[in-house]
Amino acid sequence: MKERNSATFISAHFFSAVKVATLCTMAWTTSTLVSCGPMNEIDQQYAADEAKYDGGKNDQDKHHGKHKDKHDEQGGDATSPTTSGATTSGETTTKDDKSDKSSADKTSADKTSADKTGSDADNRKGAHGHDQPKTAAKWYITMHGEPGGNTVHALSGEGEMLGNILEAVPESAGGNAKGVRGMLHTGEHGLMVVSASMENTRLLRYGAPTSDGELPFLSVFASKELSDPNLVHSYALAVGANGTIYASNQDTNTVTAYEGIGTLHPGQPVPVPAEIVGLGIPAGTIVPRAQVSPQGITEIRGIAIGADNLLYVCDRGASQVVVFDPKTGLRKSVLADATNGLKHPIQLLFAPDGFTLYLTDNGVPAIFRINVKTGNIILFANTATGCPALPSSLAMDNEHLYVGDRKKKQIIRFKIANGECDKKPFAESLPDAPEFMIPSTPMPPASKLQPSSTP
Repeated sequence: MKERNSATFISAHFFSAVKVATLCTMAWTTSTLVSCGPMNEIDQQYAADEAKYDGGKNDQDKHHGKHKDKHDEQGGDATSPTTSGATTSGETTTKDDKSDKSSADKTSADKTSADKTGSDADNRKGAHGHDQPKTAAKWYITMHGEPGGNTVHALSGEGEMLGNILEAVPESAGGNAKGVRGMLHTGEHGLMVVSASMENTRLLRYGAPTSDGELPFLSVFASKELSDPNLVHSYALAVGANGTIYASNQDTNTVTAYEGIGTLHPGQPVPVPAEIVGLGIPAGTIVPRAQVSPQGITEIRGIAIGADNLLYVCDRGASQVVVFDPKTGLRKSVLADATNGLKHPIQLLFAPDGFTLYLTDNGVPAIFRINVKTGNIILFANTATGCPALPSSLAMDNEHLYVGDRKKKQIIRFKIANGECDKKPFAESLPDAPEFMIPSTPMPPASKLQPSSTP
């Protein structure tokens, strides 16, 4: 691992260098503080992945119409064509014919079931050929463009796919989740999930796993339609020490905040902080977009809350990780930027100590490790040492850091102690590009821990 010294923040020319983000982040740009001109191969791949999913708008048309070939090429729904075994009312068959046909149909159905993933199938056989129940899940993972929606996959401790764990959402609550992105544990086993559909972005609550390992739907925690116009095409979730829920929203480039579970009004947008109320932003918004405030975000992605109860925000467009005080909505500092090697920061993950922050950047591409107390930045991994060309999701256990590879549709694992990459992927041949990954049993939130020592 190559060590980099933390850069002195260059505040004098920061705001003049920040580009103005468009309200629709589907059309990616590569204009940053350190790069302009034609898209490179990595940017083209990332843009192509994003273009194939529109946040849930006209899902069926996009995936079964003119974009079907593109979706199949990039590994969308790994479903084989089915052979129907039904006979029409006018069809006659002999007993032997029926037996042969039934056997053939069963073989075809078994193959289809094994190939399918999502809410309509249970792909329990992983790379090692085992057959484990969903109750064996050690990890939950969301993927980019699955047209069926309502999908959070379970992975075993060996990286085997165990099937979808989300039960159906009733139509009265808006129907099944579409474009599932960030996840967040709510209590010992419950889960909150982003349904990123632009038509009606929702934060959905699911209960503890049932005896078959699936999570029952509980309620709509918050939604664009019900409570918050800035909750559009949301990406990541975070939770504060007091239980406040935070969401980053791609199409408005904002962070919105909601009263936590267990409060008098769970899911209600929090009041705009007095320090930024003059911006005329709606309730719930605690970090505005750059068009509204020079302290705002140009192109938002991942967020995280540290043990210092500060909010850390990836600004992909400005090549920065920015630190905000969620109580005031004011920018406190720039933790890292292009001078530290950043280009397109995507996701953030705090270690349990609450001050060691991991960052994926799919423009470099690289994984960084940052001590938020000292500002020390370490290049944890690059492509020469195992970092994927399009890194995305971040997850960890006591010994390993797990990183999603959007290009190859797999999960890579590194030793935390020395940054050594496993020789083989932890999980591979995923149905689509991994977006978010969390352990099935929650680790303590960083915001509830006190920093103790340096890594």
